[in-house]
Amino acid sequence: MNLEVRATGLRAMRQKHGLTQRELAQSLGVSQNYIPALESGARKPGPQLRQLLMRHFGCGFEELFQVVMVNPETSQEQVLTPQHGQRRPA
Repeated sequence: MNLEVRATGLRAMRQKHGLTQRELAQSLGVSQNYIPALESGARKPGPQLRQLLMRHFGCGFEELFQVVMVNPETSQEQVLTPQHGQRRPA
């Protein structure tokens, strides 16, 4: 099984803050094409970018990201939900 962290809440959070993809990319110091790739799920944010995004928007992990367990043989996916008392990956 593989674990993936997806930026499923990024588009909504960016729009809530009135930012364009270009503006967000510039403020984070990433390429302009990286933000749409994150929002579409084509790219997965690494730990440093996840931390940067949470600080940028002043929000928690669950508001921006989703953890998905993927079976590499069948491509079957299972979304993992947080349980009380457990920390989510950064």
